[in-house]
Amino acid sequence: MSRFGGASMKVIKIAQVPPPVVPLTATVKEAVPILVREHGCALAVMDGERLVGTVSKDDIIRCVIAAGLNPENVTVREIMASPAESVSADMETDEALKQMFSRGRCYFPVVDREGALKGWLAICHLFQNHVEDLGRELDSLESYLSADGPGG
Repeated sequence: MSRFGGASMKVIKIAQVPPPVVPLTATVKEAVPILVREHGCALAVMDGERLVGTVSKDDIIRCVIAAGLNPENVTVREIMASPAESVSADMETDEALKQMFSRGRCYFPVVDREGALKGWLAICHLFQNHVEDLGRELDSLESYLSADGPGG
């Protein structure tokens, strides 16, 4: 059982698959539409099949917009966080949430034991899963209470 009341599960079960990715050579102007399309806060930066970093909306605002740079002339390589902080696909959701809070992050690439990118975990995925768990628990409790007829 998770400390939130529901059963904990592996992060890969709730992660976004396929993950939102951008090539290392992409410009910021090319990356922004991917962020918009994926409805996300960050992207995994890939050098071929290898995860090399992450780039977030905050990175773009801080390193490009606030600095007055042209998004057409800046590549994600120049502003990405590298190496990418990630979580293992077989990590429990509770542990992933603890790591998000302790590291001050709202997303993680999800990797397998060899470091290959398998999914994308955002804090909204964890909260959505928690809300669904609470809904199931409430339904179960309502069923239990309604099955107990008059007289016990």
